[in-house]
Amino acid sequence: MAFEVKQLNDALGAEILGLDLSAPIDDETFAAVHRAHLDHLVLVFRNQSLTPERQIEFSKRFGPLDRHPAEDATLSDHPEILLVSTRKRNGQYIGLPDAGPMWHSDISYKKETSLGSMLYAIEVPDRGGATGFANMYAAYDSLPTHLKNAVKGRRGLFLAGRNNAKRDFKKRLTEEQKAATPPVLHPIVRTHPETGRKSIFANPQHTISIEGYDEAEAEEILSAIFEHCFQSSHTYHHEWRVGDLTFWDNRCVAHIADHSRLDDTTYIRHLHRTSIKGDVPF
Repeated sequence: MAFEVKQLNDALGAEILGLDLSAPIDDETFAAVHRAHLDHLVLVFRNQSLTPERQIEFSKRFGPLDRHPAEDATLSDHPEILLVSTRKRNGQYIGLPDAGPMWHSDISYKKETSLGSMLYAIEVPDRGGATGFANMYAAYDSLPTHLKNAVKGRRGLFLAGRNNAKRDFKKRLTEEQKAATPPVLHPIVRTHPETGRKSIFANPQHTISIEGYDEAEAEEILSAIFEHCFQSSHTYHHEWRVGDLTFWDNRCVAHIADHSRLDDTTYIRHLHRTSIKGDVPF
């Protein structure tokens, strides 16, 4: 099943043209998609028409699925699908309206982190709501030597953003959900298990300190690293269209959502997210 790969940005990202994901794909086609994902880090499949079952099925080709701790923000009868949504029912958000307000890697706060995420656009606003993606390979490769030395061999303390009292979210975790996601230690710089390349894994939303440094030192180092990571030369910003399925590699990509219109009552952004389980970073 032939398809075309069109690069979207010098930093990362490619559009996949001519592939209909509503039907199963053969092993040869899947291998080519997998290769494109490793090469471009973010894939955009346009004009898709996916049932929840089909999104789950395609996601599972890459590995077992993970679940977000906010199980009350998932699709009824399909707990594998997180609702990234500003829709309300009886005055309450049905999903996470403010998912990803800071640069982050999905589920980086668990012991076993995420391989990748798939986000499928069902309803998007006429303006606003873009998602930014950052190439964390490139960020590491170009990181100044003094910062590389500062975090060499160091682990960061990761905590779910919604679990952090210092962060403000419209939908917070319950006490039970918080208890299920305690802080974990992961390398600041991780090695990709498939490509062998190094990337920055720390991120502003979920990384709160660095092992071996006091709070002020850690904050200074992390701030400098993040300022470097998210400069425009490392990023691509995706403007959503209905029917887009975007698949990114959480092991070497950070992302952020534009929530500048979140308090506008006319603003509707409704997407389905699946997350493929990864491994323990090293």
